[in-house]
Amino acid sequence: MTVDLDRTDKAILHVLQDDARNVTTEAIGERVGLAASTVANRLSALEEQGVIEGYTPVIDYETAGYEQHMLLVGTILEDDPEELLERVSTVTNVISVTQLLADEDNIHIELITKTQERAEDVVSELNELGIEISKTGVVTHETEQQFNHLGEEFTDE
Repeated sequence: MTVDLDRTDKAILHVLQDDARNVTTEAIGERVGLAASTVANRLSALEEQGVIEGYTPVIDYETAGYEQHMLLVGTILEDDPEELLERVSTVTNVISVTQLLADEDNIHIELITKTQERAEDVVSELNELGIEISKTGVVTHETEQQFNHLGEEFTDE
């Protein structure tokens, strides 16, 4: 389901992407020209509509003691990939699963572990589930950014 966002919704989302943890409805209101109560109502509506799915912390896994950060590329061998993707998501240490529209190498799995041995165990578990892992790589650097073209022009910046 697609939700039609107006300029106010886009402006609120833009402000949240800057720093959702430390921004108040009052601060958002100041940047988008609304009362805090209106911002709170808009946020509730965006959450109910599924536009905002959650507020997630960004964790430095290496600092937290999880030194093995890997990206696995594989091919789904099963006929029911939807059920398989659910099972893969529950494998301990898997933090993201991305399915691609491709015949081969159609699944990318990101995992975080403390040891290489556990990473090898995860690969074995994935093989047993019906995924043929063709490539593994250790993540050495990663940058990530929000899609920041959503509503900036509607804020008082």
